[in-house]
Amino acid sequence: MSADISDGAVGAPAGPARERTQSTDLRGLLEVVLAMAFAGSSVVVGKLLSTRAPVFLSVELSLCAALVAILPAQIARRKELALLGARELAFMFFQALFGIVLFRALTLYGLHFTTALSAGVITSAAPAVMAALAALALRERLGPRQAAGVALAVAGLLLINLWGHGAPGRAHGEAGSLAGNLLVLGAVVCEALLTIFRKRSGGRIGSITNTTVLVAMSAVMMLPFALLDLRDFSVTKIDTIAWISIVYYGAVATVIAYILWGHGALRISANRTGIATAALPVTALILSALVLREPLGAQHLLGCALVIAGIILGNLEGRT
Repeated sequence: MSADISDGAVGAPAGPARERTQSTDLRGLLEVVLAMAFAGSSVVVGKLLSTRAPVFLSVELSLCAALVAILPAQIARRKELALLGARELAFMFFQALFGIVLFRALTLYGLHFTTALSAGVITSAAPAVMAALAALALRERLGPRQAAGVALAVAGLLLINLWGHGAPGRAHGEAGSLAGNLLVLGAVVCEALLTIFRKRSGGRIGSITNTTVLVAMSAVMMLPFALLDLRDFSVTKIDTIAWISIVYYGAVATVIAYILWGHGALRISANRTGIATAALPVTALILSALVLREPLGAQHLLGCALVIAGIILGNLEGRT
């Protein structure tokens, strides 16, 4: 693993070199947090889509919108495609399969069977899942600060999502079905595998080219299933809100989010990336309150504060 994506290197740089490293780490962290914020918005968009159009057709249309949005930037970087070898293509295939196709299909199907609140409970496990996979696949050790950061982030997310499940007046079935919750859990694992495969690819390919290839591969993989959806559903039934959601899902929650994530994830360790994923359910919570009119209480604000504290603590550099 190269030094720029590891948690730390033997013989840490000093002076200006150390400042440049810290600046790179901070930029990478901000890029991943912002990417996760856009990804969090996709949960709300996915909830709107889950009742308006079939899952596979929705994903396919959003991928087409993503391709249209990213092609101008890719044309300017077309020479980078010549760097693609068998190794890069293999890792890109797995990124597309797990990080886009399975992640979106599992998320949208899960949201069809369970509530956004219950989905938030499951996505709270994202930092812990990433930490476990980083240890198994990348041999990254979780330091004391990062362990504390993961604990704070998970505690904040659980506080946000679990407090109030037993509140008076809450519907008995609101916690969602077991099947829906398991589908969302599968999506969380797929999201973590996306980062693992991106890091294992070595980073020779820039984030724009990486995103373009991922979207194109995903669109090809999803096409047969989308065509099956069209047997029982007409595109003319898609309303204005659904079309806006599809375009946003493709141009923003896919293109912008994956470009930011693909660049930032190479600058920081997988453990730190995992902590930053806490921004996803927090963003989903805030947008659920604003867009879906779900209640936002003091426990949610306290939980958000814990999450932010966890992200900061987990990314602090040790001082000597």
